[in-house]
Amino acid sequence: MENLQIAGDKKIATPGRSRRSLRFVFRIILLLLFVAGLFLSCLPWGWATVRSALILPALLSTSQSAPLALGGDPIKHTQMTVSSNTGTVNLDIYQPTVPVPLVATVRSGVLIIPGVGDNRRDPQLVNLSEEMARSGLVVMNMLTPALANYRITAQDSDATVQAFQALSHLPGMEHSHSGIIAFSGGVPLACFAAADPRIRMQVASVTLFGGYFNTTSLLRAFGRRAIDIDGKKEKWQPNIVPLQTIANTITQDFTQSEQDLITNAVNTNTLLAVSVIRSLSPGAQAAYHPLMGDEPERVDANLAALPPAVHVLLAELSPGRAIQQIRAPMYLLHDRNDTLVPVTESRAFAAALTKFHHPYDYVEFHIFDHVEVRANSNLGLILGDGSHLFSLLNKILVASS
Repeated sequence: MENLQIAGDKKIATPGRSRRSLRFVFRIILLLLFVAGLFLSCLPWGWATVRSALILPALLSTSQSAPLALGGDPIKHTQMTVSSNTGTVNLDIYQPTVPVPLVATVRSGVLIIPGVGDNRRDPQLVNLSEEMARSGLVVMNMLTPALANYRITAQDSDATVQAFQALSHLPGMEHSHSGIIAFSGGVPLACFAAADPRIRMQVASVTLFGGYFNTTSLLRAFGRRAIDIDGKKEKWQPNIVPLQTIANTITQDFTQSEQDLITNAVNTNTLLAVSVIRSLSPGAQAAYHPLMGDEPERVDANLAALPPAVHVLLAELSPGRAIQQIRAPMYLLHDRNDTLVPVTESRAFAAALTKFHHPYDYVEFHIFDHVEVRANSNLGLILGDGSHLFSLLNKILVASS
């Protein structure tokens, strides 16, 4: 008897047919799992998705990713130096100690420029570097003498090129395409290096977090203590670190006395006496006022009065001058309420990339304080910003595959 008849037209399948149906369903599930596993482990975009999911927790906190802590690659941290036109470059390398996986012929890598100051022991940077290495990437963090002394110089682009080439020549990295990630004051160096003919065809992606686009417009925002955003003027009080960095950078050609007076005023946030200001050269006065923000209504006049050499320097330090020579896709990230570099700088960067039809993505965040994760962000912001971070991270890793 093939079927049992009950309650008129209702039928109950025999046990044999039920078992065959279940076996068919299980086979379909196994096939789907196999295809998913093949996609996630063997195809570049699938492996990038896995890596993105594993690395994301390190971007959102200072804690380790539990899956990477349990099953990630064992890693080692080593240090080395390379020479450049501006001196010795210190490099910290985080890399897996296991062989290159079968799904790849070479490893992917990333060069990180953490910004001004010596950030090599920063907990969030160390955690991010270690987690990326546990996911199979080779990570190199770089520090130049100028960055260590809170100065930005365009000549450090050679240091960045030398570091990138050193990364490319590490074991397992031959013929690889690595990305560059730059934070804050490291952004101009990333752009200048990515545009350099020596490496621009090997750079897989350029990720810029919390950087500026034009040095003059940045100095104008300092001087105004305000930004124009979304059709209105918004008060903006800069953090002392970028003020110190720009002060150290643009006063180098002033007399030593003028350098000391201006940088000390910035460092202590103390206005100079009127008589002392008047003793400065016209060019030094023009630099002093935007840095101190004491003449917001005269900021354009003060910028115009800067010495010609400072105008040349400001143009030289602007990342915008290099974007037409960059070949890699660019990814811009910025804290909407950033007090170190105004978000308007990344918006201007995105507008320029649109104008030149350069491939890019741009995302503004609310869970970061400049480039570090804010404590106690609410769950809604974490989920929203986390999804954007995951999408960007996936694109960056696919580009390096």
